[in-house]
Amino acid sequence: MSDATAVSTGGTTAMDYSEAYYRHYSDSDEPYAWSSAGWRNFFTHVAGRIIATTGPAERVLDVGCAKGMLTQAFLAAGSSQAEGFDISQAAIDDADPEVRSRLRVGSATTPIDGRYDLVTCIEVLEHMAPPDAAAAIDNICAVTDRAVISSTPRDFDEPTHVNVHPVADWAAEFAARGFFRRTDTDLSFLSPWAAYFERGSLTTRDVVHRYESAMWPLREEVGVKRASLLEAHRQLSQVEDGETIAALRHEILVLRDHAVGAEAEVGTARANLARAQAECVRMQEQLSSYGQRLHEVEQSTRWRMSGAVMEPLAKVKRRVRP
Repeated sequence: MSDATAVSTGGTTAMDYSEAYYRHYSDSDEPYAWSSAGWRNFFTHVAGRIIATTGPAERVLDVGCAKGMLTQAFLAAGSSQAEGFDISQAAIDDADPEVRSRLRVGSATTPIDGRYDLVTCIEVLEHMAPPDAAAAIDNICAVTDRAVISSTPRDFDEPTHVNVHPVADWAAEFAARGFFRRTDTDLSFLSPWAAYFERGSLTTRDVVHRYESAMWPLREEVGVKRASLLEAHRQLSQVEDGETIAALRHEILVLRDHAVGAEAEVGTARANLARAQAECVRMQEQLSSYGQRLHEVEQSTRWRMSGAVMEPLAKVKRRVRP
């Protein structure tokens, strides 16, 4: 999602967001388009969660809408008057036909007409020169009481990120305009740095209480995790103690000796098996040879003649046998 302008020197321009820019917009294998199931599911999930977090919103405006996928997802989530604008003509032209009529080419530095229940500005401000980003925040705050802002505090290697700041800087900018972060909400489903700002007349006490309520549980969690990490480090140090290491090494050597002995036994067994198999083959060859010789004898003339002579003698013996 992008919006940039050439109003101030140092910011990106519409030329930086051509069709080629969106071809390489992310590491996803899917094209950056509503027709891609992955992107469609992502934006549908984000829009639904934003509405669930910030409350119902009929009129929603996405500043720097790119191809309008978040706008289209807001429509699916029930925001009947969702709209969007972006400085990139290429992005608007490539929007899904179902949402294109709700999108327009425009700059966030230009005052916005109308009034909206919710304004989103996702990964836009870091693309704009500081004066232009300030003007964009002015224009957003002028048309709504609720805003969802996400602007990466890193990714410095991206050429179009010309105005990267920590979240605290953007929160201070919105606070200066009467918008304060809702620290009781979690928009990490959108990005780790996404924030929800509401217009409010908060006292110093209110602001301190709100931020302390969010900060103390985090500090407590960090303290517990640090203590756990330190205990794990101490246990690791004990494991690495010399005597323990020596005992472990001895056990490893014993196991290795057992493994070597087992391997030797397996080798001997394999050799014996090979000899037994060879002996079986030799005996089978001998049996085959004996069988062949017996067959040859049975088929010989001498064998048949001896049978003819011996048969009458056998009969005489049976007769004279008492």
